[in-house]
Amino acid sequence: MAERNYQDRWDGTLLEWGCPMKIRDVLVSKGSRVTTVWPHKKLNEILSVLSERNIASVVVVDHHDHPIGMITDRLILRALARNGPAALNKSARQVLEDVKDTAFEPLPVCSLDDFVGTVMRRMTERRYRHALVMDDQHMAGIVSIGDLVKVRLDDAEVESRVLRDIALGHIAAE
Repeated sequence: MAERNYQDRWDGTLLEWGCPMKIRDVLVSKGSRVTTVWPHKKLNEILSVLSERNIASVVVVDHHDHPIGMITDRLILRALARNGPAALNKSARQVLEDVKDTAFEPLPVCSLDDFVGTVMRRMTERRYRHALVMDDQHMAGIVSIGDLVKVRLDDAEVESRVLRDIALGHIAAE
């Protein structure tokens, strides 16, 4: 029974040595790079950044490097659907204002100490694909639902191998 209560408090994703996996562990393997843009950056310039870096989101920051919003591939599609090609000449700030009713308020964030499963659940329930990782008031990285799914799949593969090895060990012992 105590084991079940422990499992209810964490998400089930384990590091190789059996400790619950946190977002900080994801960033160790993924990296902590956050691509940022100024609020005056035009949407067509942001599209170029996304394409050049093969990413799906950028964080809009003020002149003190504080995040004020996130421009994602989905948000760009919404802006284009609402404003047509004219959206490409709008600034990041204007785009965030134009799609405020569908953009995420407040900005989707998580902390380094959040469990992977908790963040995955939140992202799924609230229907966003990118979360900014904050360490106090500083940006520590960004994670996508794809990053977290990869971690869970890797974890499932390890678990499968361990169970197979245990089963083969029992068969060999008989």
